[in-house]
Amino acid sequence: MNKTFVLPANWQESYKVFSGPVKEFVKAMNMAGHTVIATFSEESKTREQEKKYHGMIGDISEQAQHLGSKWDDADWKRLLLDKFARETGRTGGRIIPNLDSNGVVEVGIVSRKFGKRDANEFIEWLYAWGAENGCYFTEKVTDPMTGVVHVVTWQMAKQRDEVAA
Repeated sequence: MNKTFVLPANWQESYKVFSGPVKEFVKAMNMAGHTVIATFSEESKTREQEKKYHGMIGDISEQAQHLGSKWDDADWKRLLLDKFARETGRTGGRIIPNLDSNGVVEVGIVSRKFGKRDANEFIEWLYAWGAENGCYFTEKVTDPMTGVVHVVTWQMAKQRDEVAA
């Protein structure tokens, strides 16, 4: 039997869950002769976060160049994830020889393993990278009064001094 318990971000509230429902579940499983294995993980990223960073990567792929060439969304995602991982001290991304030993393949760093915090950090990093590289971003915004969806295009300033200039 699998059971999921969501622990709140507040440690006092989490303790209540541990000393109540979790304790009772473990007790019942042990009394029935079962061993309980507990796995703890960070909250998973949301679908909204995925849509956000994929949209931002799409905006970047339409505007930016690397090595004098345009690249598709998938290529830009690999390039951006690699730079994000290196700049934020994350490990896992590696370059290894391909199976034919005539090229290289990047393995390791993938966004599907992101937790909610990682996804937020990646989005913030994309904003900064976009500002440094002159990219603008588009978002769909729904007017709460009318329900009309508007497409908003905007660009972040590189530094605060540029805003005042």
